[in-house]
Amino acid sequence: MSKSSKKSTTKNKRKVPHKPRKTRGTLLTIALIFMVLHGLTAFVYYAVARTDTSIVSRPWLVGLMALHFLLNVVAAVGIWFWQKWALYVYAGSTILAVIVGLLTIGIWSAFYMVMPFVIIGWLLRTKWSYFQ
Repeated sequence: MSKSSKKSTTKNKRKVPHKPRKTRGTLLTIALIFMVLHGLTAFVYYAVARTDTSIVSRPWLVGLMALHFLLNVVAAVGIWFWQKWALYVYAGSTILAVIVGLLTIGIWSAFYMVMPFVIIGWLLRTKWSYFQ
């Protein structure tokens, strides 16, 4: 090996800091895809139901639920790309859903509205460092 080829290989071997690979995992991937599909379907349903005043006595509450599901879709996409703001959007959306649920259904709605948030939080418990 000549001196010139030895120098060129030494220059190219810079130490690059190792970044851990961000792995989503199967369960989190399924949960996020489900969040998007469920959110889009429910958003359309609630948006249409809001316009039918013969069924709904308080259409503004139905509109808030439509907003909740739309925010869930935005949050799921943000979580997919490891954005920290998406966690805040999802938490705010959950709080909105709990308030609407308490105004319409009652105390049992809090369980149904918070449970998906708890499941996503449990799936993300080891991945907090991935978020930017």
